[in-house]
Amino acid sequence: MHFPLEKNTFVNGTVRIRDDFWDPKLRTFFDVTLPDTFNKLEKDGEIENLKDVATGCRDTHRGNPWNDGLLMETIRGASDYLRRGEKSAEIEKRIDGYTEVFEQAQKAAGGGFISSYTELDRHDQRFGENGGSILWQHDLYNSGCLFEAGVHYYLATRKTRLLCCALRSANELAALIGPPPKKWIVPGHELPSYALIELIELLEDEPGLLGTLPVKADVEGYRALVHFWIHGRGHYENRTNHPQYMGEYSQDHAPIEAQFQAVGHAVRATLYYTGVTRLAMLENDPELLKSALRIYNNIVERKLHVNGGIGATHFEEKFGEDYDLVNSAYLETCATVGLIFFAESLSRAAGDARYFDTVERGLYNLMLSSVTLQGDSYFYQNPLISDGTAHHWAWHTCPCCPPMIHKTFGMLDRLIYAEDGDGILVNLFIGGSAELHTARGKVRLVSETGLPWKGCYRLTVEEAEQELMLRLRVPFWADGPSYTLNGAPMETEIRDGYQVFRVTQGDVIGFTDLLPVRRVEAHPYVRPDQGRIALSRGPLIYCVEGVDNHGETDFTLSDTPEFRVEMRKDLLGGVAVISGKRSDGELFRAVPLYAWDNRLAGSMNVWLRQKGKAVDFDTAGWQRKLYRYYEERIVK
Repeated sequence: MHFPLEKNTFVNGTVRIRDDFWDPKLRTFFDVTLPDTFNKLEKDGEIENLKDVATGCRDTHRGNPWNDGLLMETIRGASDYLRRGEKSAEIEKRIDGYTEVFEQAQKAAGGGFISSYTELDRHDQRFGENGGSILWQHDLYNSGCLFEAGVHYYLATRKTRLLCCALRSANELAALIGPPPKKWIVPGHELPSYALIELIELLEDEPGLLGTLPVKADVEGYRALVHFWIHGRGHYENRTNHPQYMGEYSQDHAPIEAQFQAVGHAVRATLYYTGVTRLAMLENDPELLKSALRIYNNIVERKLHVNGGIGATHFEEKFGEDYDLVNSAYLETCATVGLIFFAESLSRAAGDARYFDTVERGLYNLMLSSVTLQGDSYFYQNPLISDGTAHHWAWHTCPCCPPMIHKTFGMLDRLIYAEDGDGILVNLFIGGSAELHTARGKVRLVSETGLPWKGCYRLTVEEAEQELMLRLRVPFWADGPSYTLNGAPMETEIRDGYQVFRVTQGDVIGFTDLLPVRRVEAHPYVRPDQGRIALSRGPLIYCVEGVDNHGETDFTLSDTPEFRVEMRKDLLGGVAVISGKRSDGELFRAVPLYAWDNRLAGSMNVWLRQKGKAVDFDTAGWQRKLYRYYEERIVK
């Protein structure tokens, strides 16, 4: 069911990524990072926990209360890899084994509830009752991750066993939770809202599915539950869970219609805002969508770091005040995943290209930097400056980021295109092929690109049953891009941030950009970056590392830096390196931020002092902007 004002949705069809930049990274995620994540979750005792629940053991829990959810999130990511065409009988067999253990534990717990920490250590404190804490126990978070895993594994394999586990859990929650006389229980971590919507959408998109399953589903009950979870925040009088008031930390300080800025734990916040947006679409509620847009604008105009990171404050991993963008900020990987989910959902609801500017910024900069090039070590925090003490870790006491990495890159193929009533939108410039089933018939597209190193993109309409409207997002980083249709220059209409083309079978669209090195400056109210700039080229933010600059990373750029770009295939898997002049005449070298901390340990810096750049609070020209280009230098 679609929102009447909804502009676009995921395309119906198959998208295959064939891209010189992305292919090796995606292969590493599947071949190395995915088994590494499963192995380390097992080592943490997650499967043993579930087995103990199944056999009735008590007081034996290992690891974190949310590790059930981390396993399910990893299954969701793995499912999306399989769905887009990755082949691994071993991974599928492994997930089937996990499903069997999980099903046994769920049945032993009775009904549909399963949260191994609560079952093993706090079996009389479900959902934070009887002296428990809903913020710590993560019972509903674990259920939400199960909803996701069941849906995505079914879509990838058509297997229903894990989906049935998800239905049992949803049924029990829908019967238990809601306005009185049901229990007024609001999740401490708001992932389950958007996850339950995914379950609802699957059941409504495939109405014949339920008749084939051994478990019944209460779809209307699920709808009522997710509405209650989204709108129940900020109301405390009937609460049965502890703590009754979770405050800004869990976006529980006010009802959503009275929330005016992004606050609290950044991961919980963005996943809550994702649920708000998805519920607005599900319930055809423009006013609820306005609340989501209000929060989003606050983030991108006042609280978004240049690498796509959010959550500046280390205490409670939370958003800071407006323009509180310290470079040693926390910037948890999972928070950017949440922001990507939020922005993608808003793109579907509101249809503007600007939301994918946020998605792209996060993908290329923070998300890629959160895992090493070899694929088996990770960043939890993603600061924009380091004295050499920040390093990727092999594993973490709270290993929530690797599963979220899989969820993000698992869905990469589904982010490239979207469809609305007029035609196809191109949101990301990634090479590959797509066979799409649209309202105007079958469409086959083939894309080729040199991005992010070369500013070229080519899209061929290999098959189209009738004339088609194709729209290419005009990226925020483009420097006077040029467009062609069948080799001829085109000046076409721009609509909602998309360049509009009307094409038929055989047509070829071209996009080129010079990809100059740009100096980015932050809003004058961002005190740490006054007098400083960050380097960018195309979608990439750059940094300087001590290993390239004699250990120095806090120097001043010349007012005429004379930037040069060199492609180095022998460095960091193949990168374009920027070099230029410092104010003292020495040369410096910068590499893409996503590739930092993959060589010798050392310092790193993104925001460099700029000679001649005034330190002032003049906000002329900054309306609704957080970043802009300080000076343009085209490198040919």
